[in-house]
Amino acid sequence: METRTESHKIFYGWYLVGVSLISGAFQTGIGIWGVSVFVSPMGDELGWSRTSFMAALTIRTALTGLLSPVVGPWRDTKNGPRVLMLAGSIILGISLIALKYVDSLWEFYLFFGVFGSIGALGAGGILTQTILPKWFVRKRGFALGIASMGGGTGPLVFPIAILGLITWLGWRDAWFFLGVLALVLLVPLSFLVKTRPEDMGLHPDGIAEVPEQAAPTTSNQSARRSGREFSFTGRQALHTPAFWLIIFAVALGGLGQQGFQANWIPYLEGEGFSTKTATLAISVYGVCSVTARIIWGTLADQHSIRHLIVIQSLLTAISVMALIYVLGPFMLFFFVIFFGLTMGGSFILRPLIVANYFGREHIGAITGYMRPFQGLTSAVGP
Repeated sequence: METRTESHKIFYGWYLVGVSLISGAFQTGIGIWGVSVFVSPMGDELGWSRTSFMAALTIRTALTGLLSPVVGPWRDTKNGPRVLMLAGSIILGISLIALKYVDSLWEFYLFFGVFGSIGALGAGGILTQTILPKWFVRKRGFALGIASMGGGTGPLVFPIAILGLITWLGWRDAWFFLGVLALVLLVPLSFLVKTRPEDMGLHPDGIAEVPEQAAPTTSNQSARRSGREFSFTGRQALHTPAFWLIIFAVALGGLGQQGFQANWIPYLEGEGFSTKTATLAISVYGVCSVTARIIWGTLADQHSIRHLIVIQSLLTAISVMALIYVLGPFMLFFFVIFFGLTMGGSFILRPLIVANYFGREHIGAITGYMRPFQGLTSAVGP
């Protein structure tokens, strides 16, 4: 069937890519990477150990996973994603502001762990994982690659910025500043969220006359290249071997990933590196991770997602093993460059493989069913 571009105007999906990039940068920059900058100053003042501090991240990650099946189907409704992001942004901002006033571990666990998980559930990866795959089919890899750059920009910008805030204002006012920033930045962006292009009279990729249904294939790959894609329901996906194999692979990868990222600065400090060097290493990783997402995303539009994710996983495993030989600054930055270019691919390939296998119509419900397994293994990491 012949296709045509619907308008010379910028396709609205690209605005959502921008919203996803900003919200992703904020969420990963604070919730995963930035929190490690607070370990030493909060621990020194309040007498907390690193293990006690990181238990909050375990709570946050586990709750996010356990609650995902509940909110997952809402992400497929017309107004669900907008409401979820708005509520999540407000809760996230207020919880960050409340961290200024904590004096005990239970308060930290409550505001960062419990309320932070609820906020992250709405304001986190909702766009990249469930909304953008509905807006893009042919250009899905490239679009998600750009959107997921937010996750790479987070470690590039936030650790250094947070370190500066703590040095300038102290850790309490740094939390307060971040909470206000979340409210000012993320709340307005939530009003731009649209679930599907059809809700605005548009078609995926901004191309008209693209039929949605085609005979299902094993991976949906060939159908997707022609602009046609079969969509599984959540129940249908649960009965496929691919669903459980993807869960196993992603959950296993998350077992080490979350803990390593959150403990990056404390670990390097323990190995004799200064806080500034460790923070700079995160920023270099961020630059490489941002670059990697575009590269892997573009490749995913042209090659088998299965082959790419195998290659990416093997290269990441090799890069992690190289950490054993990090004994000085030169080897440290060699490691973070290699790790960024390889690990960065996982953040784009994981959501892509779900969307490419199961289609776009019910991806919110499907990813919601997957998240508890991923969340529980990631929670063990810290």
